[in-house]
Amino acid sequence: MKKIVITWTAAALLASCSQQKLAVSELPKPVVKAFGLQYPEIANAEWNKDKHRGKIIYAAAWKANGKRTEVEFDEKGNFIREE
Repeated sequence: MKKIVITWTAAALLASCSQQKLAVSELPKPVVKAFGLQYPEIANAEWNKDKHRGKIIYAAAWKANGKRTEVEFDEKGNFIREE
C-alpha cells in the first residue's frame, strides 16, 4: 500500500511540474485572439502551457460568480474544451 501511495504522489508531482504559468504577453497571438472572441468579458484569466499527447495546450482558468471555469486552446487558437 505504501508503494502505491508513493507512486501516485510522484506521478502527481511530475504532472504538475509539466505545467508552465504564462502571462498573456507570452501567449501565441492566435490563442489570445480566439480567447478574446469567445470570452470577451474575461480579463483576469490565469494561463498555463502544458503538453498533452505530444501537443502543446494553452489553458486559461478563472472564477466568476462563484464558478471556476477552465478552457483549452491549441497553438493555432483552435478551441479544445471548456470545463
